[in-house]
Amino acid sequence: MEMIWKNMKGFLFALLLFIIMTLAVSAVVKFTPAPERWAIYYMIGVLCISCLFLGTYFGNHYKKRGFLYGALYSIIFLLVLSAIYMLAFSTGLELGLGMTRYIIPLLFGCVGGMIGVNMRG
Repeated sequence: MEMIWKNMKGFLFALLLFIIMTLAVSAVVKFTPAPERWAIYYMIGVLCISCLFLGTYFGNHYKKRGFLYGALYSIIFLLVLSAIYMLAFSTGLELGLGMTRYIIPLLFGCVGGMIGVNMRG
C-alpha cells in the first residue's frame, strides 16, 4: 500500500507542476510579446521539466535502474496527460510522425531517473 501511495504522490506532484507551469507559460504568452506560434515548444519544455521531476522522484524512490524507471513513469505520465486531453477536448491523438515530439520529454525522464538514483538522501 505504501508503494502505491508513493507512486500516486509522485504523479500528483508532477501533474501539479505541469499545471502550474502551463498556467505560467499561458500568462507569459498572453502578457508579453512572446510569439504564440511557439506554444507547442513551450509546452514541450513544460513536459520536459515535469518528466525530469518525475524521473528524479522515482529514481530516488527505487534507487536502481533509474533510466528504466524514469522512462517507464514518463510514458505513463504522458499517456495520462494524453487521456485527459482527449477527454477534455473530445478529440483523438494523431498517430504518426507527430508523436516524435514526445521523445524529448521521455529522454528528460530517463535523465531524471539517473539523477534520482545518484542522489544522496
